[in-house]
This record gives sequence, structure tokens and C-alpha cells, in this order.
Amino acid sequence: MIESGGGPGGSTSSRAGFSGVDGTRYSGTSGGRLEVGLPGAGRVVAVGDRLRYKVYPDLDAGLSYSATYVAVEVVFADGTRLDGARDQYGQAADAAGQGAAKILYADQWNDVQVDLTAAAGKTIAQLVLVVDAPEAGHEFAGWIDDVEIGPAPAEPDGSDLTEYVDTRRGTNASHDFSRGNTLPITAWPNGFNFLTPVTNASTHRWPYEYHRANNADNRPELQGLTFSHQPSPWMGDRDQLTIMPVAAAAPLGDPAERAAAFSHDDETARPDLYAVDLANGVRAELTPTDHGAIFRFTFPQDAPGRHLIFDTIDENGAFEYDGNAVTGWVENGSETGRTRMYCYGEFSTAPTAFGEAHGGRANARAATFDVPEVTLRFATSFIGVDQARHSLKLELAGRSFEEIQAAAKAVWNERLQVIRPEGATPPQLRTVYGNLYRLNLYPNSHFENAGTPDAPEYRYASPVLPTVGTATARETNAVVKAGKMYVNSGFWDTYRTAWPAYAFFYPALTAELVDGFVQQYRDGGWIARWSSPGYADCMTGTSSDVSFADAYLKGVTLPDPLATYDAGLRNATVAPEATEVGRKGVETGFFAGYVSTDTEESVSWSLEAYLNDFALAEMATRLADDHPERRDQLLEEAEYLRRRSLNYVLLFDNDINFFQGRRPDGAFAKSTADFDPEEWGGDFTETDGWNFAFHVAHDPRGLANLYGGPRGLEAKLDAFFATPELAVKKGTYSIVIHEMLEAQAVRMGQFGFSNQPAHHIAWMYNYTGTPAKTQAIAREVLDRLYVGEQIGQGYPGDEDNGEMSAWYLFAALGLYPLRVGAPEYAIGSALFPRVTLKPLGGKPLTITATNPEHPYVQELQVDGKHLSVASITHADLTAADQIQFTLGAEPSDWATLEHPPALTSDDAVATPLVDLIPVDPNNPLFDDTSTTETTVEQATWSLPAPATPTLYTLTSGSANAPTTWQLEASTDGTTWTLIDERTNQTFPWPHQTRPFTIKTPANYQHYRLTTPTPTTLAQLELLH
Repeated sequence: MIESGGGPGGSTSSRAGFSGVDGTRYSGTSGGRLEVGLPGAGRVVAVGDRLRYKVYPDLDAGLSYSATYVAVEVVFADGTRLDGARDQYGQAADAAGQGAAKILYADQWNDVQVDLTAAAGKTIAQLVLVVDAPEAGHEFAGWIDDVEIGPAPAEPDGSDLTEYVDTRRGTNASHDFSRGNTLPITAWPNGFNFLTPVTNASTHRWPYEYHRANNADNRPELQGLTFSHQPSPWMGDRDQLTIMPVAAAAPLGDPAERAAAFSHDDETARPDLYAVDLANGVRAELTPTDHGAIFRFTFPQDAPGRHLIFDTIDENGAFEYDGNAVTGWVENGSETGRTRMYCYGEFSTAPTAFGEAHGGRANARAATFDVPEVTLRFATSFIGVDQARHSLKLELAGRSFEEIQAAAKAVWNERLQVIRPEGATPPQLRTVYGNLYRLNLYPNSHFENAGTPDAPEYRYASPVLPTVGTATARETNAVVKAGKMYVNSGFWDTYRTAWPAYAFFYPALTAELVDGFVQQYRDGGWIARWSSPGYADCMTGTSSDVSFADAYLKGVTLPDPLATYDAGLRNATVAPEATEVGRKGVETGFFAGYVSTDTEESVSWSLEAYLNDFALAEMATRLADDHPERRDQLLEEAEYLRRRSLNYVLLFDNDINFFQGRRPDGAFAKSTADFDPEEWGGDFTETDGWNFAFHVAHDPRGLANLYGGPRGLEAKLDAFFATPELAVKKGTYSIVIHEMLEAQAVRMGQFGFSNQPAHHIAWMYNYTGTPAKTQAIAREVLDRLYVGEQIGQGYPGDEDNGEMSAWYLFAALGLYPLRVGAPEYAIGSALFPRVTLKPLGGKPLTITATNPEHPYVQELQVDGKHLSVASITHADLTAADQIQFTLGAEPSDWATLEHPPALTSDDAVATPLVDLIPVDPNNPLFDDTSTTETTVEQATWSLPAPATPTLYTLTSGSANAPTTWQLEASTDGTTWTLIDERTNQTFPWPHQTRPFTIKTPANYQHYRLTTPTPTTLAQLELLH
């Protein structure tokens, strides 16, 4: 059935009709081929013509996806059709082919483009809507819109890579369903500010909605151009400052009243330039510097008035004009480390008036002009107005709009040129460079130059130190320090691919980025888990540990590697006093070996900790070679942390064959009957037990052994990809959260690729002797899930600070940083016939692929030498000149006989450290918690039976930590033997757990610890 008019829309999901054309509804019951004619006869096809349409298939209750077996097909006057036609992503363009390819998202608008050049010269007789679902008996329905035939726009020639980037990629999203959840950001790479258009100038969550909240004519409306610092809509923006041109008689301050309609076709949204032609005749343009921007506003000659409105999202701000410059401050939005932002701006022409706006917020101000074109140079600062003026002088003064844009374009091209694919399709090029753009937006500089370009003096207003006094209209109350700090990274997300990508593509820059976060540790004692910009109690794991260790192990020359390690060591050995920093649940978790269910999301906290402990152990081992003055301590810590990273076995429940939480008494949280691996939340962060069944990326062989060996791991993975996500088992969530719907939309079983915990899972097949399964799944993700980039989509879920982008970049190269914290990469299969990598500061590398239309590796050569394992070290990769993939249509036996490296190398289940001392709830030394402490001068205890410990730990108390001690042992409790002695020891932090190697281990039952003076301890362990 076909009916015209309307189309899905509204304000509760990423649904909306497309402007200018009424939607056409299709519906019916599957069980035969449905064809319905549409308008479109008479055109003679020319070379370069394309068919383009939008389609919105409804998801049916039976999850048959019958509505996705749909296409608009062309019937020519001679009765033929375009046989073998492919869409822009290379999928069969007929209805059956679109459905079989799973290329169309249900309950989402999809953009379909078909090149008609092969039919040049033919006359179109009819356009036909076809539905061709294979299974009978399913009700289907959907919408077709914006059907058009015409010349495709010219593609960029590759000389300016910013032309491939549409910053609106990922903005066709919402809190209900994410296709990126990004902003259309124009900025300097890793810049101090973001610049973004906003369709809602009163929110710090989703200020630019590509597809929602349109006006009565179904057109978006601009409410301003905004200085933003948003790392994620879920974290929220902060210190937003909006500038809006108004072509009305009155300087309208109310965001809804001043809003001006526009079409996405009239936007230019690139990293170096945002420009829009508004329906009221105003043209607005901006191009960025690091700490500011230059704006150019062109008003119609007949405009009844010409005004610039200066505004923020609430009343927390002020603006004034002194006859030379506009100055002011804003302080709004997310509060985790936020401090006041100041501004300084200069007009090309003095305003004829500056004062209150008409309507809107009381603090909004309007500058009125009597000329048709106004240029505004504008800079911001977290230090004060004078520093903003200084930044304007450094970056904007005396430079034209074109000169500033050229500089921004040049710096972006430098970042984007690290990957140069050959033979890539236009969508692939847009995706590669769009993803490199997203990767290079984050993290953000938080420092300012108080000196000159030749003699810079960097300062920053610290977001991690307490403020002092009250901020004024001219100066911050933040503590201002010398140096560089970086902010805005959600390490739970970004450690998986973004930080490895920085280390690979931009090693010198990575050194500065890492040290910019270590500065948080120097200031506030910790590195933020989720820097936004300061300490936020958000997400699980202290994954800066693994991020920075991985960079160091891959040869990034860190300015202060010991401080970098110590920041991670504090996370790994100290129970924090505040929930915003460090690891949760470790007051007992350090001693039990896992975080108990007393802590929410306990399995996630535990498994993430093991990954971080592994990386810190590897870093400590390497540091020991470079720092002999601390060698012994580093090696002790490395052994302790490495063994602790094997504690994942403690959470594996053999009865259910899954990881699950354990209660404080040690019992598993749920019985076999009650545990449901498809149930979301609880002990798992933003997913279910299935997606955490493989969360041991540092030791895949050890994980395989839990499942009975490589064949058992393969069977578990097969079941994972075969078990559908139905998005109905909310678990501990009160609603079906957006991650559940996105995981369902992936349509690859339980593989919730739309969220980060699943991103490594497909690569685990490399440890089962079946790397072809990794190759097939990775290729399917590359082909299917990064689509829709030309209608504001482009991602299958949240694009968090470059992580989702970096996954694509690595996978397209045939690589993946599976074991982050180990300097190596898992091997997949290359996507492009040829790609040249030119890491900044590194040597070029060429990756070629014969038969790249197929995913399966037949052979892999590195500089002409056969590689027989599905893994390559970072050293070998960066030393190579050429990697050659030979691909084929069928799986081969390549890399099936040799497993990649892991912590475990044999068939045995890993054996973590065990405390030989029984738990004694009445003794603060042995009660397995650091929340109690006692004064010790000599402590004596006995084991149930003689044993041979190899390590022991001491946990300091709140003060008076030990510096010197002796550890003795006895077989009879009378005659004592010295087994370890320490002097001149330090515990840098209260409640720190430090490991020590027993120099002469032997079999004893009785032990005592003696200190020369009374000392305070919270815990003591004997480990084996």
C-alpha cells in the first residue's frame, strides 16, 4: 500500500521528515515482491547522474526487518533496469540486496545514492518502489522521501583534505538514539575552544540538533554561533558564549524570537570554516584560532536593523563595551572543574549602539551597526580579560579572515595527511578524514600563552585545584599556574583506540598530551577518570593508566615517565577519599582480589582494574631498565601488578560460564538459575554479561583457558554473535537505555558495537585459530555501521572523543590495538588497495591489499617476509616500509596454527596471588580492609600450616607510615630467621598498599614484623 504526505518526525527520537518533499508511506505483508510506481518519468540520464532518496523502514514487532528490503529502482523506456547497480557503499542497490546487506537502519532515516552513469543516454520511464522481503507473513511499513535524480556534486581532488570533512557527521542523534552525538565543531586541532552553530542556545546538552525541533516549515533554525567546550552531551558543555546576528528592527535577545531558518544545503561545516546563509538573507562565517575566532557577518542591504547579540545559556554572564572592545565573562554548564571564562573582542566598525537586548535573558547585550558587513575578532581566556586581549593580539590582530582560515586549514591538513588511501570510494574518504578530524579534536588544550610567539610563557587556570576567593568581572579565582594542561578525555572510552591512535599517528604530540594530563596529578594528586575538565565521578576504571603506559611502551618519549607511572600507581595502590578520583571499592578490593557487589558495577570496576594493572606492570618493567635508582622497587611493583592482573579468574563462575559479581562474603551474586547474561546493568557498565564475557584483552589465551581452550573460546564467541540483542531486558535500568536500542540496531547478535566495551571482541577470534572470523566481522562493521555521513549520521553509537573514529581507522588499515598496554597490534584485513601512512615525526609506511573487495587474508608479508601470526609488534610495524595483504573470497589457513602473544602461554588457568593469612575481622591488620588501622611495633601471627610466601604487602595508615622494618619467620615460634629487611622506605600517600619481595622465601608457619618505633598500618598480606 502506498499513501502520500507526512512522514515520521517529532521530538523524541532521531526521526524527522526531510525538508521540501512530502513523505510517501509504504506498508504491506511480506510474501512476494511489491512494486509501486512513483513520479519521475522523462529524464534522459547523463554521465554523472545519480538516483538519491531517503528511506525510513519501521522496525516490525517480530524483528524480521522486512521493511529494510526496500529500494527505489529505475525503469527505462526500453523496459530495462539498472542491473547490478550498487549504492554509494558498494551494496546491491535493489530491494533484496539492500535488505540482505543490512545496510539500512530500522527506525532511522537512511540516505541511499545510486550512480546512474552506466545508463547514460537512456530515458527514464518510471521510478518504482520495490519491497522484496524473503520471509512471508511479516507486516512491514516505512517511508520514502526526497526522491531525486540529477548530477552528483563534484568530489574533492585531494589537494585540501578538509574538504572531505563534514563536521555535522554524528549530529543526527539524540539522547534516545545515538548516531554519534557530536557537535559540528570548527576549531583548532586539540584547541582551547570549540566553535559550533546552535539550534538551541539555552542548553548545555544537545545545542545543535540536525534533525529535530524544526520550525513549522520543517526547517532548522539557528539561534547563535557558540564558543563551546563540550566533550560529550552526557558530560555537558560549559562556559558557552553565543553570538547571533539579527536582521530585525529591534535587537532581539530571546533565542526563539531571534532564530533564523536555514537549510543544511546552505551550510559549510568544515574544521577550518563554518558558514551559513540564513533564510533572512544574513550570511554568517567563522574560522578559528586556538584561543579565539574571527567572525564575518553580512547583512542584507534592506535589513531593518543589523545587530549582534552576545548571550549565554543562563544569567551567569555579563558583557560590556568600552568604545574599543567588547569584554565580559560567562560561567555556566557542567560544574566538574569549571571556572569562569573571559572574553575580549574587537569590531571592524564601531557599533552605533551597545546595550540591552529586547527580550531574552537580562544579561544579553546587543551591538547595533549601520554597515552591511561586520567583522569581529574575538578571544577567550580562563585567566582573565587581559589574557583574552593578549591572545587576540597574538592570534588575530592584523590578520584577515582569509589569512586566519588559511592557517587553520594548513594545520588541519597537517593532521589529516597522516593517512592517504588510494582506491577508496568517496564515502570511505569522507569517513577516513571525518574520523581523523574527530580524533584530533580531543583532548583539549587548557593553557594560554602569556608571553610571545618566540618566547612563550604558558599559564593555565587549574580545573583540579580548589578556587581561592571570588572571581571578578576581570580575573579568575582559579589557581593560575605555569605550564601546560590538557583536558576533555573520557578514558573509559578513549583508552581502547583513541590513545593508541595518538601514539601511532602523532607520537611527539602524544608526549605533550600525556604530560598535560599528568599535570592534573601534579596539581591535584590524581588524573581525572573523565576529564570534563576536572574530576568527575563518572564511568569505571582509571584508564589513563593503560593509555599512558601503552604510549610509553610504544616509544613515545614522555617528558616525565616516572610521574606518569606514579599517577597510575596511586590509582592502583591507594583507596581514594573522594569518589571523583581513583578506583572504587578498593578498600577491600585490593585484598579480596576483586571489587565486591557492595560497589555498583563491580565486575566492570574489577575487570578494568586488571587491564590497568597489566599495563602498569609492563611500564614498571621497562622503567626499571631506565631508572636504576628505583629499579628494585619498580620490579617488585611490576611482579605484584602483573600477578594481580590475573585476578580475572576470581570472577569467572564455572557454573554459568560467565563472569559475574561476588558479594563481600565471597559468594557469587546470583545463582545459576537467576543469572541472565542478556540482562543489562547491575555489575556491568552500560551493557550485559555477554559483552563482558571477553573483557580480558590483556590475556586472551588465559581467557580461552577458562572456556576450555581456544576451541571453547571460539564456541563462546560464536554463541555471542548468534544470540540476538532484543533490547528488552532492562535489568537494573529503569528504562530501555539508548545503548540497548543501538546494540539491537547493530544486528550482529550480542555484539554491542555501538558502545565501547564490545570494540575488542571480534579480534579475540585471533586467539582461537580462526582469524578469518575476525576478518569477516571487522569488514562487516566497516561496511555497514559507519554510514549516513551525508545526513548527519556516520556512527553506530556515541563517538566519544575520537574512540569510535579510531576504531575505524585502525580496522581499515588491518590493525587493532587489542592488548592495550602491550606494544603490538592484532591483524585483521586491509580495506584499501593501497594506503600510505605518514605519522607526524615518523617514517612512512605503505599498506597494500590485493583483492580488497574480499576480507579474508591468504598471505601477509612485511617487507617481503611472511608473517605467520595474526599479530605484529609496534617496533616491527613502525620499522617496516611495506605491508602486503593478499586477500581472497574464502577463509584460508593463514595464522591458524600460531596464536598471538598473551600473558598466559599454555593451557593452564591463570593463578593469581593468594594471601596466606586467614581473614580475621577482629584484627585491623588482617581484616582485608584499609578502612581500619592499628599501631604496630611488633606484630606476630601464625598460618594454619607452613607455607612459602614470595611477596608481602604493607598498607600504610592515615599517618606515621613505616620506614624501616624486619620480617622474620619461624618453624616453631621460638627460633626466628630474618627473611626480609627494609630501610629508608617511603609511602607517598596514606592508605597505600606497597608490595615487597621476600628475598629468601622458605616454608614457615610463624611470622613477625618488627619496626624500631611505633608505626601505623592498615593491612598486611603474605602472598604466594
